Amino acid sequence: MLRMVYVTPDGGRHWVDSTWRETSTLHNAVANCAPGDLIRLMPGNYFLPEPVDIPISGLEDQPIIIRGEYGAILDGRRPPDPEVSAIDPGCAKYAAFRIIGKRHIRLDNIRIERAWPSAVYIRDSNDLIFKNLQIRGGTYAFYATGEHTSRIIIENCDWIQDDVIWRYLDWAMIHDGEITPGKEAPYRYLNGAFFGADDIAGDIVIRGNDVRHCYNAVRMDVSATNLQKPIGSFNRNVRIIDNRFSFVRDNPIEPEATAVGWWVAYNQFYNCHKLFSQDNLAGGYWYYFGNRGWFDSRPGPEGDENNGGAVFKFGKSSHAQPIMPVECFHNSFFLRQKYVKKGATRMWQNRRNAIGYANPATLPINLMPLDQTLFGHTDELDLGRDEDRGVRFSGDVCNHATYPAIFDAWPGVLSNPRPAAGPIFKAGICGDLELVPEYAEGFRDPLEVPMPDGTVWKSDPQSWPGALTGKSYSTVRTMCRLIWHLFVPRRTKVTRMQGTRGIGDVVVILGMACSEVT
Repeated sequence: MLRMVYVTPDGGRHWVDSTWRETSTLHNAVANCAPGDLIRLMPGNYFLPEPVDIPISGLEDQPIIIRGEYGAILDGRRPPDPEVSAIDPGCAKYAAFRIIGKRHIRLDNIRIERAWPSAVYIRDSNDLIFKNLQIRGGTYAFYATGEHTSRIIIENCDWIQDDVIWRYLDWAMIHDGEITPGKEAPYRYLNGAFFGADDIAGDIVIRGNDVRHCYNAVRMDVSATNLQKPIGSFNRNVRIIDNRFSFVRDNPIEPEATAVGWWVAYNQFYNCHKLFSQDNLAGGYWYYFGNRGWFDSRPGPEGDENNGGAVFKFGKSSHAQPIMPVECFHNSFFLRQKYVKKGATRMWQNRRNAIGYANPATLPINLMPLDQTLFGHTDELDLGRDEDRGVRFSGDVCNHATYPAIFDAWPGVLSNPRPAAGPIFKAGICGDLELVPEYAEGFRDPLEVPMPDGTVWKSDPQSWPGALTGKSYSTVRTMCRLIWHLFVPRRTKVTRMQGTRGIGDVVVILGMACSEVT
């Protein structure tokens, strides 16, 4: 049975909902909550000198809901914590909300300010929903840890970490050891993420959020002590859909160590440094499709050497590599940076994308190098020079002057290229990435994409290259619906295959329908 609890900053008697009512403070309301409670925060400024600890779990049909009305602002008044940088803050550190060992909790429509290091801290909890939160500051907006953490939905939230990051801070001032080896960076507390995680099971939905002026957006790691466990034990089944990432100084998407079943689709990447990091990453079944990326700015202050960027970031050939499919298709990118700079990968299928380069002669000076290359030095990028690494480029339309000749360095990797001359987008600098008519042409055969369950998804062959043109719009939307109905699991079924590189068995997660996100 629903019980509505009214909360005000002073916990006094107030006129609410057509009558005078007794209200509670936020801490008292949460401390005495029960399954089925709707805790309503009335407009006002709530000072939170101590975290709000969720004391009990809700039930599947009676979640505990904490919902703010417009104008409800929680202010931690905490300064940045330099002890926290790219690590688990820990249960003892401040967070506006701490959810530890709980289930069926929901936070809605609350503004959280100055909550360093975290606005929401999660450990060994599941069945959590966060919607319409506006968060300002923090090393992390959301941080999750614990192998029992799973089934989290973060939807329509808004985060600004610090608006000085993109333009005024050198990248090395945030990342430890870059200015002086072994020394801490002065702004290390900004090395966090919108959603940061360590050693969580997975089943994460990040959808419809607006993330900007931050160091990273989604970064999920696995600790060294867990690397011998089967791939898929952690960082599995992650859907990053329909978000807008802007002015991200490092990586919007950064799974680390292992990841299985990641769907990165229909997002907008506006002024982001390196979009997709796969550095030292094992696993696979990673799908990038329907995404749009463009720029009108270049990061960093004077003298910053880390302002180039790329679409993909790979690790060294001696590092962990994917051993299952990696599919990148029907994306549109308007670029000033390299597509890939260096490193090595396996199993990467890059197909039917629209890759358009700006003309540096038409841009303000230094916004883009005059001699920008499509890739880094070919001797530093291994797409299959001495062996077949399962990498294929096919059907991409690209206007870079070296395309397709640059692929001579990797025999057998390229097929069906669509070289272009001049602009391929109607107004790339404005984010209008519709193909110009000259390159808006479909294909003879459908695109075939292997799914984790062993089936093959096929596109409409008339879909043009890229994300938003012609029938490819319905193509990517159909693929998005496929994610919700087939690969958003409530429970998982696993199969095991022989491991490689000493990492252990591979667990391939086959999703089952989950009604929460349909």
